[in-house]
Amino acid sequence: MVTEFDLPCSECGHDLVRVETTAADGSPVAVAECPNCGVRHYPETALREF
Repeated sequence: MVTEFDLPCSECGHDLVRVETTAADGSPVAVAECPNCGVRHYPETALREF
């Protein structure tokens, strides 16, 4: 199964990396972030946490 972490950035085409951010309740949530342009892509699992 392909996830957001396997796709290129929709803005610049660079490979995305997995980073953790914090949900409103303080729990860690993994998002896909572009190290080149900084755009974040939120997997469905992350959106459920927010």
